[in-house]
Amino acid sequence: MLSQETRMISPEVLRRYPYFAEASDHSLKQLAMAGHEMTVQHGATMFNEGEPADYLYIIINGKVDIVYSLPNGRHSTVDTLVDGDLLVWSALIPPHRTTGSAIATKDTHLVSLEAVRVRAVCEQDPRVGSRLMREVVKLLSNRLDGVQVQLAVRELKS
Repeated sequence: MLSQETRMISPEVLRRYPYFAEASDHSLKQLAMAGHEMTVQHGATMFNEGEPADYLYIIINGKVDIVYSLPNGRHSTVDTLVDGDLLVWSALIPPHRTTGSAIATKDTHLVSLEAVRVRAVCEQDPRVGSRLMREVVKLLSNRLDGVQVQLAVRELKS
């Protein structure tokens, strides 16, 4: 079950993460106003593949598995995200839909940022947009590496 806390976040919370290292004080304030902290309980599904990507998340502490649906009806965990990781990169890139499902594998505390407002800040402050896009590219590169390893292991087993 998702449980949302009403507590807004401070710009200082965001400043801890490399995604916002180049953000101006004004941009950090705008991002903080778009966010809040939330907790997801162990075993909860945060979102399912194909849903609207309305929020960008940063894991404060916890663990989340990214799961893809396979054509044969099975599911495969393609990545495990931990403290400091960015979740729902697709909130930044059209068509703004989730590309996998996310399941908390332990109680997880997150920063949740409204994607529309994050995108607006990226447009207003290109340093923020550029940094976030670099981080998304690194994340996707790592995920692709993980999928390639999984495919190679499956090939060896068959």
